[in-house]
Amino acid sequence: MNEPTGIRSILRATAILSSSSFLTILVGVATAKVNAVFLGPAGYGYMGLLQSLINLTVLVAGLGVGVGLVKMGASRAKENDAAGMACLRSAAWLVVAVTGVLATIVLVVFREKFSLWILNTPSHPWAVVLAGIGILFTVASNLQTNIINTYHRVEALAKNSAMAAILGAAVTIALIVVWRDKGIVPAIIAGAIVSWLISRYLLRKEIGAPSARPPLGEVIKAAKSLARFGGPYTASMLLGTGVQMALPILVVHMLDTQSVGYYRAAANISVTYLGFLITAMGQDYYPRVSAVSRQPEALRELINKQQRLVLLLAVPGMLGMLALVPYLIPLFYSAKFHPAIELLEWQLIGDLFKFSSWTMSFVILARCSSVTYFFTESVAGVAIFVTSWLGMRWFGLPGLGMSFLATYIIYYTIVWLIVRKEINFVWSSANKWMMAGAAAAALVVRLCPYTGMALWRTPVALTFAAVAGSGSLRAIWGEVKDTKTAAQAQRVVLGLLGRAQI
Repeated sequence: MNEPTGIRSILRATAILSSSSFLTILVGVATAKVNAVFLGPAGYGYMGLLQSLINLTVLVAGLGVGVGLVKMGASRAKENDAAGMACLRSAAWLVVAVTGVLATIVLVVFREKFSLWILNTPSHPWAVVLAGIGILFTVASNLQTNIINTYHRVEALAKNSAMAAILGAAVTIALIVVWRDKGIVPAIIAGAIVSWLISRYLLRKEIGAPSARPPLGEVIKAAKSLARFGGPYTASMLLGTGVQMALPILVVHMLDTQSVGYYRAAANISVTYLGFLITAMGQDYYPRVSAVSRQPEALRELINKQQRLVLLLAVPGMLGMLALVPYLIPLFYSAKFHPAIELLEWQLIGDLFKFSSWTMSFVILARCSSVTYFFTESVAGVAIFVTSWLGMRWFGLPGLGMSFLATYIIYYTIVWLIVRKEINFVWSSANKWMMAGAAAAALVVRLCPYTGMALWRTPVALTFAAVAGSGSLRAIWGEVKDTKTAAQAQRVVLGLLGRAQI
């Protein structure tokens, strides 16, 4: 039987990935709670700064190889080109081995400078060096996960996410509870090792080793192709995602370490509550886009279907979170993290434009030139840096949330213009109305306190969330019902054909 197509197929993959993502969310909430209680805002901020160092270095050391592997290998894996995939996999490992070692050497040599730049103090150079261990394991783990993604093994990706979350959280919590601040670096390293072990196990079990040993010349040639893609991609990511990863560093230099803790608390919730969508976009949607990147009509249909699903799932969640933010911050962290509330509210509204823009940015990544993608990410990076700097100068910590919203409105506009020109893309009427309604509802909730209706803020938000949620459930149930009807019809047809043959 052929794989189901259209939004039902997207919904199926999203549901599978969501099952692990929801578990990951719960585990992440428990871990954040323990870290917040035992470390406090300052310790939590310090941990976030170290994580920023690791994320930025992994971004550079990974050199976009994993994304390039999915882009170049998705069609080969689909066509069962074992020789081609073996060559790409070997080339990817060759590239990350070289870049990973070089990144570690740089950290060791310039450890004191990195301590000053990242942690705002020169007194933690060996924390920087030890973070290099976590970087090496994270780069390897990411590549193993991308290999699984290239083969579009959705179930294996879900298992990887769930197992890494549970075991990583267990190790992290144990180290933080026992050693408090002194357990931060060991916890980060241990979490990276656990992720590497799990992704390695699943890669061997689900995919196995390459069935052929490609010639060295072919491997080097493929490595050069990956590097040619990865170089501009990494530069683009550094100017886009990289700037966002570096925001805690900007915060610590403009405000203080406690503010980093507040920012990290808000950002974690903003990312976590719709983590299943982030996972599905990267591990299901991107391979689909890559497979039809040269088919404009198929791309237009796929973008609209993905956008519809994003809005159906994200809007009720975003509105519900807006209603409950004043209660969730103390619950997930502690009362000491109260300053993160207003920051998070602005970020939640920005998520609406972030996820919507991603449905188009993945198309740019898969179809357009590296220069185009570099341009879009550069715009995002410059926007987040400038608006964050201005926001903190004018409004303090809440200005970071306002800058997040402003950045993704700018980014959404840019990627929409590019995709519209590239494939003559037009949003469906339903998507336009859902997007406009969601934005209007979110702004009404956010502006309630400024209109003398502060006491009505939560009831209004919950009402909006309930209306959006009921509409989404009806739409999703319609898709599921259609799937069942289609399956029943197929069985009837097959039965009739069988009788005809008899």
